[in-house]
Parts: sequence; structure tokens; C-alpha cells
Amino acid sequence: MVFAVPLALTLTTAPATETAAPPEPAAAPAGDAAAASATPPPKPAVTADPAAAPAPDPALEAAVKKIFDDSCTMCHSGGGDPSTDPGAIDLSGSPAALINAKSAVSDKLMVVPGDPKASYLMDKLYGTAAMKGDLMPQGLDPLSKEQLETISKWIAQLPGGGTGGNTGGNGGKPDEPDPQPPVKRSPKPFHGTDHIVLPTTSTLGKRTLQYRIDHRFGRIGTERGAFGLDAGVVMSMGLQYGILDGWDVRLRRTNSRKGWELGTKYVPVRQEAGMPLSFGMYGSVDFYRDFGVANPWSGNFMAMLSRLWFQRWVTMLTFGYHLRTNHAGRVTVDFKDGNGPVLVKDTRDTFDIGIATAVYLGKRKQWGIDLEWLLPVPAGGTPNVFYYRGGDADPSGSKIGAWGIGGSYTTGKHFFQVFFTNNREIHPNGAAPGGQSGNPFRTDGVDSKNPFHKFNFFLGFNLGRNFTLGTRIDGAKAKRKAGGKGKGKGNSAKKGAA
Repeated sequence: MVFAVPLALTLTTAPATETAAPPEPAAAPAGDAAAASATPPPKPAVTADPAAAPAPDPALEAAVKKIFDDSCTMCHSGGGDPSTDPGAIDLSGSPAALINAKSAVSDKLMVVPGDPKASYLMDKLYGTAAMKGDLMPQGLDPLSKEQLETISKWIAQLPGGGTGGNTGGNGGKPDEPDPQPPVKRSPKPFHGTDHIVLPTTSTLGKRTLQYRIDHRFGRIGTERGAFGLDAGVVMSMGLQYGILDGWDVRLRRTNSRKGWELGTKYVPVRQEAGMPLSFGMYGSVDFYRDFGVANPWSGNFMAMLSRLWFQRWVTMLTFGYHLRTNHAGRVTVDFKDGNGPVLVKDTRDTFDIGIATAVYLGKRKQWGIDLEWLLPVPAGGTPNVFYYRGGDADPSGSKIGAWGIGGSYTTGKHFFQVFFTNNREIHPNGAAPGGQSGNPFRTDGVDSKNPFHKFNFFLGFNLGRNFTLGTRIDGAKAKRKAGGKGKGKGNSAKKGAA
């Protein structure tokens, strides 16, 4: 104890600015062994045991799966290669399948355990600057703040990743602010780019391709016609492509007079982009190559004005001017000069006004009740200024225009519509003069005790399927970007080693 006390005093009273290394402590006498043993040894460093990490909360995962089932699985239910096609991601199973899965269009992972801000899934749901393409869920209202927080909490509590906050991980930054829920946007006015016949103010969107089939059966009341299935068919098939948001082009072909249509739609004012209504224009060129057809070259110019009310009811008004719409091979007109009907070459046009409306039903607003009426404007005088059914070139025509009523169902990439109509023509130039039948419950020349045989209208359906293009390009860019980052890190490591 004689030497230990002065040594302790020397160390205690050493100046705070002393830079020299402290002297080696003298060996304690044997008698001081008990005192030395009273000083506890330093504690070893504690290392985290991965096996002791908290397990994912099954209740959170179940809540996330319910959100996916309600808002995502109508499109994302498998099929295709998710590494190249974002639409092929399967969300019908466990959400855990997204963990550390690579995005097809970004260099980020879909879900980074413990790091919501580094997860590309959250970019697509929030609409951050890192998002590519459309905000999800496509065509529906954005997820609510509560739903977004549920998914974020699920990612944050996943083991094996970050700290549960914004740790940087695979793209997050510690000083990055929390993303705000996306502003509730107005969806596209119509579910389809065409209603029954009329083009709508909805467009496909940039780099989206649509394959569409329009189909009209024969007259429903045809005897032994099987509800029109065996009474002849008019149909059209075509492709439509979105060059930009609000600008589409299309090419389609109908078996009615073997007609081709090349058209474009431009909608500069869009309600889904924050405007109070939507306004667009449609123009097309038609070519009919059937034998004996009149006016093989024709065209259409249309203007559309629409508004979506209360997110569930859309109305649209159209004005159309259609060139050389009478394609009958033999046309006669009575000029009221006492000579009766005489053979003429009819190159007149048709001017019409159209009305289209739809009411959307269900929680997701995927079901629709659809109505449409296209009325050619009659023009008096002899001869008539415009051609229309019921006019001087077709005095026995319907005189009531073209109408249709039916229902539709849509998902993010599919559109299906079935309806009754008095018009079998599909392309605007053929439909503009009006429908082929007048009174829907009476057919001229049919005298049957069965009232069903007198039904004078048609059954039809429209079907469209959208495909998102350009994902391979985005994926290649993401891979090059990721490769560049990896190469940069490798070069830095080599320089450090040197």
C-alpha cells in the first residue's frame, strides 16, 4: 500500500493536457492481489445475433395482402416474366415474394427489408421522382394514407435489412423527407378509348399498345338465327398505340365493305391531368376495297367534350363531320321534278351530334352501365344537303340515328363491353348516317305469332387488351445504371488497394 497510493495520486493529478503516454503501472505486490481482483474486467463487445431478430408480424403481412387483393390483383396475378414485364408481378400470393426482388424498370429492389424508402414498391405507390410509368394502382384511386402506412410498416419491420427507417439501403437517403400520400386524382373519364362506336376522351397513355375486337351479330329476331349468332356478323379488329399521354394512333380493319381505317386521337385537355373537363379531337381516313362500293376513300373529323361527375358518372358530347358516307353501289334520288327516282352518284357528307354516358358501379368502379346515341343532322331541301338514313337517298331508313345500351367491366389492362344496338356498323364513317333498324320491336315484312321474331336490333360486344411497351428498354437502362455503379465501386476499391 506504500507504493500504490503515491502512484494513484500521480495519475490523478496529471495535467489534462498531458500528451505523453502514461507510465506503465508498477506490478502490485502480492499482498495487493485481492484489491486488484476487486476491479471488474472490461465487458466484451456485444454482437447482434441474426437468429434473434424479431420475426415479421403476420397480422401486418395479412393486412398488406388484403390491400393487394382489393387493389392490385385484378392486373398483377401472374403470367409472363416479372424480370422484364412489370405487369407480370404476381401479387395474388404472399407479399413476401417481393422481398429483394429486382424491378424490371429500375435499379432498385421492389422491397428492401427494413427500408421502405429504398423500396421501389413505395415509389410506385407514392408517385415519387424515382417512379417510372404510372402511379399504382393503375386506373383506380390512389391508396389511402392508412393503406400506405400499413405497407410501409410491414417493410420496416422485416428482418435482415436496415433499421426500419430510412437507412439508405438500396437508394434511400438518411436526410430524405418522408413521402407524402399522392393527391387523389381524377381517373380517366371513360374506361375504354371507344364507347360503343364513338371515340372517347380517354387515351391509352404513353407506350401502351391495345389490341381491340369489335363484334356485331345479326338481327336478334331472325328466325332460326340463334339470337343473331347465325344471322351474319360484322366485326373489326385493330391495333392502337399511345405515342404520348393524350395522343393515340390506330389502324383497324372491318369486314363491312372490307374497310380499313387509319386514325389518330389527340386530347390536349384532360380531366385526369387536373383540368375541369376533357376535350379532344379525332381524325381518320377510310378505304373500302369491296367490289362495287361507292366512295372508296372517305374520312372523319370529330370533336369530343366530356366531364366525369362525382367519380362515377361521365357524360360526353361529340360533333362529327364525315366525308362521302354513302357507300351503296347503286343510289337513286327523287328530285320531285316528276321524273321519279333517278340514278345518281352520291358524294355527300354527314354531320352528326353524339351523346355518350356511363355510370360506374361497385367499390372499384369497374362495372359500368353504358349508353350512346348518334344522331345525323337532317337537312331539308331537294336534294338534301347531307346524306343520312331516312333522307332522300334512303327514304325507308330508320330516321332515328344509331343507339346502343349495355354494360361493361374493366381491369387495369382489360376492357369488355356487351350491348344491344340498332347499328351494325363499327367504324365512324359507316355508323354516322344512322342505324339499320327503326322500331326495335317490329321488323317490316315479318308477320309471326312469335313476338320474339319481330325484334329488330342487334347484340354486340367490344373487347380490348392493353400491353405496356418499353419495359425492356427501361430495364436495360436500369441494368446499365446498376452496372455503372458497381464498376465505379470496383475501381474505387482498386485505387484504395493500390
